[in-house]
This record gives sequence, structure tokens and C-alpha cells, in this order.
Amino acid sequence: MKFRTRAAAAAIALPMILGVAACGGGDDKAAGGATQPTATQSTSAPATSSTPEVSTPAPPKAEEPLRLTNASFIPALKSGTAKAKSFKASTVMTVGGQKITMTSEQTTNPLAMKMDMVNPMAGGAMQMILVKSNLYLSIPKQTGAGKFIQLNLKNSSDPTVKSFGSLLESGDPTKSYKGWEKALSNVKFVKSETIGGQKLDRYDVTVDTAKSLKATGQPVPKGVPKSLTYSIWMGSDKLIYRMTFSMAGVDMLMTMSDYNKPITIAAPAANKIVGKR
Repeated sequence: MKFRTRAAAAAIALPMILGVAACGGGDDKAAGGATQPTATQSTSAPATSSTPEVSTPAPPKAEEPLRLTNASFIPALKSGTAKAKSFKASTVMTVGGQKITMTSEQTTNPLAMKMDMVNPMAGGAMQMILVKSNLYLSIPKQTGAGKFIQLNLKNSSDPTVKSFGSLLESGDPTKSYKGWEKALSNVKFVKSETIGGQKLDRYDVTVDTAKSLKATGQPVPKGVPKSLTYSIWMGSDKLIYRMTFSMAGVDMLMTMSDYNKPITIAAPAANKIVGKR
């Protein structure tokens, strides 16, 4: 069954979902002290004693919240990521004028993921289900609607299977940003915004594109820009709720939700499997 082209397209899209799971944010802190009372002497006629007058304490002065920096950003990402045991994501990508939509849900322990993708460049609708080390792909024009081919991701001798092998690392979400650790060049706080009733801090995060790809064992395509800036909206819980970027004709908007809520993902029934590799 020839499905390598469509599978490769899916492999490019998957890290957009799995590689940005749950992460990063800053702790808002405020501190301050009241002005200490001062005593004054009465200016009236001399007296044998004086009565101190106590001034009204000034209200505490709030300090600016602590914002993430180049040094603290990655540790914050890892701290938040480690707490995310399940989540959902919705993504819209525009590539060369074509719109790709993806919805997914994932658990990290046990490792399981389900994703529905509509990609005109890869033949339309696709579905992927990952349960432990088995990946199930449904590509209607090749597997038939509602049917799946099963890939054992531990079968490293199969080139197509190898292209999906990194999915097994998503069981440890702290590895999601290993490409950024050596590639991060700048973190800039932009502003705080209320989105969907939740206060989020927006950061613009710039990474060295070549370093990021090399750190994750991926080739560096010709023509990619030297750097890429992501806009990231984080909550005070150190979790990402929105991410965007634009690069060489590719635009992406991802929203994350339902962190640590119950999610059940099961492998397709045996009678839905039409091939194994």
C-alpha cells in the first residue's frame, strides 16, 4: 500500500500538535510595605507633655510581576509541561493558500493520542490513533473510510515507521521543547490579555531555526529563515493556551484546552485493521 507521501505530510503536521503540549508561563508576584508611622510634636503653646500624631499608613505599593526571561523561560516550560497528563488541541494551518485543520486529544501516561486532520494536500481527511507503541492511520482514499493500517513504531527497520518514531517520546512531554533549549535566542513579554475569560501573558519567543531542527535530529530544509518567532499565551499555571507563528507562507494558530481532564482513547477494533507494518 503506497501511502508514504500522505504519511510524510502527516508526520510534518504532528509535531505542531505534540511538540507544543502544555507548557511555560510566569508567576505573578506582588510585594510591598506600608509607610511606617511617624511622630510629630504639637506646635501649640508649651506644655509639660506632647501627644504623638500617627499618620495614616499608605497602601502597599504593588511591584511589577516577575516576567520570564531568556534564562527562566525553558525551566518554566518544563515545569508546566511536566504537570500536563492530558490535554486537547485545535490547530488551523494555512500552507500555500491551503487550509489544514487538526483537532487532537492526548494522554501521556498511558501514552495515547487521537487526531483528526483535514489536509487538501494529503488527500483530504485523515485520522490517527496512537496507543502505546502502535500507530493507526486511516486515509480514506487508501485504507477505505473507517479502516486503519497499523504501524508498530518499534519497527525501526521500516523507513515509513521511522518517520513517526519520535511520537513515542511524547509520553514524556518534557522532551517536547528539547529543540528550543539550544536554539532559544530571545524571550520578550508583550502584554497581558484576557481571552475566554482567562488572564494570559503573551510572550514572543525567537528561536534559531537550524539549531532547533538539528537538536531534534531533523534536516534543515533549504530556504528556511534563520530564526522563527512564536507568539505564546501562557496562564499563571505555567501552561500554554494559545500559540501562533508565521514562516515562509505557513501560518499557524493553535489553542490548547482541557488540561488534566479525563480522556479515554482506544485502539480501533480488529475488524477495522486492513494492514500491519
